[in-house]
Order: sequence, then structure tokens, then C-alpha cells
Amino acid sequence: MNASDSTTVSRPAIGWAAEVPPNGFRDRPAAEDYTSNDNPNGLATAENGLETTPEHRNLAAGDPGCRDWVRSYDDPNVCAYREFLAEHNGLSGLPIVEPHEIDRAVQLFNRDGFVVVRDALTAAETARLKAATDRQVERILASDPQAAVGGGAGGLPHRYSFGASSASRHMLHEPEWCELLDLPTTTPILTAIFGSPDYLVLGGGGDVALPGAIEYQGLHSDNLWQELRDPAGQVSMRDLPVPVLTINFAVCDLTTENGPIRQIPGTQRSRQPIPTLADEPLWMKLSTLCPVPAGSAIFRDNRCWHGGTPNLSRETRAIPNVEYFAPWFRSEALVKSMPYERWRELSPHAQRISRYVAGYPGEPILGAGFVNPRSAARRQFTADQLAALDPVIAAELVARR
Repeated sequence: MNASDSTTVSRPAIGWAAEVPPNGFRDRPAAEDYTSNDNPNGLATAENGLETTPEHRNLAAGDPGCRDWVRSYDDPNVCAYREFLAEHNGLSGLPIVEPHEIDRAVQLFNRDGFVVVRDALTAAETARLKAATDRQVERILASDPQAAVGGGAGGLPHRYSFGASSASRHMLHEPEWCELLDLPTTTPILTAIFGSPDYLVLGGGGDVALPGAIEYQGLHSDNLWQELRDPAGQVSMRDLPVPVLTINFAVCDLTTENGPIRQIPGTQRSRQPIPTLADEPLWMKLSTLCPVPAGSAIFRDNRCWHGGTPNLSRETRAIPNVEYFAPWFRSEALVKSMPYERWRELSPHAQRISRYVAGYPGEPILGAGFVNPRSAARRQFTADQLAALDPVIAAELVARR
């Protein structure tokens, strides 16, 4: 047994760290300091000290609903809410389609802003992807054993973003993520939604909610853009066809208690303010995608209001993803994150749609392979990587990133 094996075996069971208070160790502003969860600045949102993705830095207040709870599986508040979720959680009448039901999938996606497709992955593919996400969780927790740092939307404890935890911003250096880019079960639906096969891969990541993630994430949109500057005030990103589409893959069954994603149907076109957790009606908190079987794919319009929910179970819930740009859309979120060697292994279609995120032969991908929930550690890794390169090459890599 090597040293890393010994560390893995001796680490306490994942999740349910009672010493981590609700909303974490960081002082957060009061919920009433926020009037909505809107974030029109997207990637240009100002820093706020949270370990989270830039487009989610506005989600700073945390969850006021669990402020008196203890992060323990047997806490009376946790037990009572687990029972409540078992009876009430889940979007009523949630339609789930088969991969061959392309027209139905497109209809539901356009209507609701999301659609669930069962059997997108085979049992073997699901198991392989789950093993890959489990490895990444182990790597993250090696530097954050209390799971207190956070790194998902809003930087809440016991939640992480796979992409945000990667120094390259994505997971396309991992073969299991690259294998998701062009599936016979998803590519025809993507082509039908976009009306063209000329969409582009933006990247791949996803999120994970560990057992003991007692907080709700605030509802939000994944704004990988700044809002349109229309002097006439007549057009916004909400008025356009879907610009960015994310497919999340369920590597375990999504249940009432293990933190299924919640989606608010039809909000991809809404100009109404996105409510804070303090103002959000209960029905929205219960508008979750469950039960959903492992191996399913969840197609999401990034504009549609969504958020994470409490994982009050004993299992880790991960939903790795791949993100796509519409053929007509671009943003500064598009960076090189796939090593050339990975690109060579792809299908011709996957190679074409990922051409803007793939490196050239011999080109180093900044940050690829380093995972840490702390942004300072990721920046230091990338700085060290650049320092080891020829200064001219390093400057070119930074300029083209």
C-alpha cells in the first residue's frame, strides 16, 4: 500500500461533518441584503471571497432556513426534513423520455427549459463515469477533509464544482468526460435542439453534493455572458434561442433525499427577478428532478432557473456535465482545456465540435490535471507551470487563454 492509498483508507467517511456550521465558517451577508438572485454581469461579477465560479459569486447569502441545524445525519431538524422530502419532494408529473424520442425531447426542452432522457448511458458507461467522479471527489477532499471550503454555486460547504476545482477550469483532460461529448443517445437531440450539428463544446465539469450538504443553493441562471447592451432596451439574452446548453449525467439514482437538482419550468425566457432563498416559495424548492434513474441525461438551457438541494442521505450525489455553445454564440468562457492527445482519441464529430477547446500538438494545457477547491492553490499551480516554460511560450499561452 502506498502513501496515497493509506491516506484514502484512513480518511473519515465522506460527509456529515458536524463541526462545519450551516453555511460554513465564512461570515455571510444577511439574506435581506439581497433583493434577487439575478446576475446580469455573469463572468464579470466582482470577487466576493467565496470559493465559487465567477458567474455564481452573487450567491453570497447562504441558506437562512438551516441556520439552527447541526450537520449531522441524526440531527432532529435533518431527520424531520428528510421525512418531509420523502413525502413532498419532486416535480409533479415529471416527463422522462427515451433517447429515440427526439421530437418529444425537443418539445419539452423548448417548453420547460430542460428535459430528462433516460438510458443515455449504458450500465457500464454509468459505472465508469461514477468511478471517475469518485476519484475526483477523493482528490478534492485530500486538501479539504472537512468538506468546508465549498466551490459550487455560492461556495456552500459539502458542495463542489468539478470544473471550478480544476486549475484548467474544466475536466476535459479526463477521458471519461471526453467520452460524453458525442454519444449516440445525446448527439441527435443536441442537433435537433440547435437545429444544426455546428454547435461547439465549451467544456465539461458538473457538480457534487456530499452527504451532509444541508443547505439549498439559491436559484440562479448560469450566465456565461454579460447581458446584452441594447440601447433601446428591447432585447435581452432571454429573448434569444438557447445560447448555452448543459447536459448533466446522473451517475446514481436521483432521489428525494440525495440532493436532486431543482428546475423551475419555463423560466429560461422569464424577465422576472430570480427570488432569493428567503423569498422563494416552497413549491420551487420542491420542484426537483426526481426520481430519475442512473444513466439519465438532463438537458438544461443555462438560462433556466435552477439550484442545488440538500443531500440528507448517506451517498454522494454527482452529476458530471458537458457544456455546449449554440452555433451562433461565443463568450470568453471558451478556453483551451483539452490536451491534444485527448482530442486525437475522439470521433470525427467530437473533434470538430471541440476544436476550439483542444490544444495543438505539444501545447501544454494550463492547469490540466491539478484539482483543488482553493483558488489560491490553483493559481499557484498555473503560475509554477508557466514559470517552467520558455517566457515567450508562456506569454503566448496566457494571451490566448
